[in-house]
Amino acid sequence: MPDSFAEPNTLAARATVRVLRPDSPRQAVSFALRLGAPYVAGGTWLQPVFERDQCWPGSLVTLDPGWPGFRGIALGADGLSIGALTTLDELARHPLVAHYLPPLAEMMNQVAGPGVRHLGTVGGNLAMGGDLSALALALDVTVAVVGVEGVHHESLAGWLREHKMGDIISSIMVPDTRSWSVAAEKLGHRERFSPTRATVACIHDGQQWRLAVCGEGGPSRLTLTEAMLQGVGGLSPGDLAAVVESELATLGWQDTALRLAIRRMLDFLRAEVGYGR
Repeated sequence: MPDSFAEPNTLAARATVRVLRPDSPRQAVSFALRLGAPYVAGGTWLQPVFERDQCWPGSLVTLDPGWPGFRGIALGADGLSIGALTTLDELARHPLVAHYLPPLAEMMNQVAGPGVRHLGTVGGNLAMGGDLSALALALDVTVAVVGVEGVHHESLAGWLREHKMGDIISSIMVPDTRSWSVAAEKLGHRERFSPTRATVACIHDGQQWRLAVCGEGGPSRLTLTEAMLQGVGGLSPGDLAAVVESELATLGWQDTALRLAIRRMLDFLRAEVGYGR
């Protein structure tokens, strides 16, 4: 495909969207930056985002699962390496996921519907703040990112805060969690393209608590709540509830009833993980 285009990306009717198929990740970054065009892989986000806004971009840049390292799951020295274009269905059924991170395998039945899991990708779900974000943030996963300056590695939390235009997640590294206590829960089941309300993840890695949420208020680690759990021995339920409530509100969770539901989910998950270590 020629690496030149005359006009910048513009909003268009669906029938006139131009689909670009780059030969490499670096060329994909070049196309996206030049045209201001979004990436597309599984494409399951197209309907809820663009049809909601009643506008489509003039161009889309496709990502190829055949690019080295972009698809598949392998065991490395530091944990599981998951290609960003691995489908959610592949993630749900892979034996390494079932062995190294059973809560993720169990949670996958609550992530979208079977048709969406067959098309949707791990990287797309994380980039859009989808159902996997809470667990990935609590696990403190590392992502390999292809950008304008080449390939670099950083935490998912850092990338979500400060990613640059044109960045592509190529793979995700999940640490070895077999000795950790891990639990996650989703509020409500997604039907078709309805967005999830909230997903909560709760982890104790043997030394510290790791808590994260995603959904209507966006993906975030609950760092203040983690610090309180870590530093206070005689923690009262009222103290913890006040800290969680305040932190959620500060992060942008505006629905009072939803904040209450998240607090209850955290209480349940902490009990499941085992409180008082």
